[in-house]
Amino acid sequence: MANESAKKRKRRGYEQTPVKIPADVLLLDAVVRVVAKKGVEGTSTRAIAAEAGHGLTDTVIYRFFSGKEELMLKAFVRESRAFMQQVELVLPGLWENKISREQRLRFLWHTVWTWLGQHKEACTFMIRYYYSASFDENAKTGYQAVWQPIADKLKELLPDTDAETLVYMALEATASAIYPVCVGWRPDGAGASEYGFRRLIGLVNEFLSK
Repeated sequence: MANESAKKRKRRGYEQTPVKIPADVLLLDAVVRVVAKKGVEGTSTRAIAAEAGHGLTDTVIYRFFSGKEELMLKAFVRESRAFMQQVELVLPGLWENKISREQRLRFLWHTVWTWLGQHKEACTFMIRYYYSASFDENAKTGYQAVWQPIADKLKELLPDTDAETLVYMALEATASAIYPVCVGWRPDGAGASEYGFRRLIGLVNEFLSK
């Protein structure tokens, strides 16, 4: 009876064909998880391949990337772009002049904090890679290309401000606040979020008052 039902489902097109994830995507996902667990120095090509699963070996990495360094860089740019897309979605709220600067920044902060809290592995990976020796000039260039559009939009709002420095400073403050939560050093609660926000707005106010 069960076999007959399965045959009927197959004839009617009910059976779903398994989605085949490309090997390079599996590797990008895997390096994020491995670095989040072991740090950059503790990450090897063998560990990445093992984490990726699906029978992949470390030699497969070299079919798509020049090596571990390029794989980490591509993963960093991908995750950073996903994060910046969230920022861009709520960035227009900064132009709402009917509410205070603090209220505008709080709305932006809440969105950013929520997203990072829901993507702790990606957040941990990005921060660990950013502060590692692997983050070279090539990585810095790729990173700036991701957040530069945010700075360009801020120039419209604050034409006489060094928007690049402001964005860089805000990202640093956000990273220092969220990282202890991502790795479990600090509870993920309203207190941690408020601490990070107060630090951010203090830095922003000081910067804009200069």
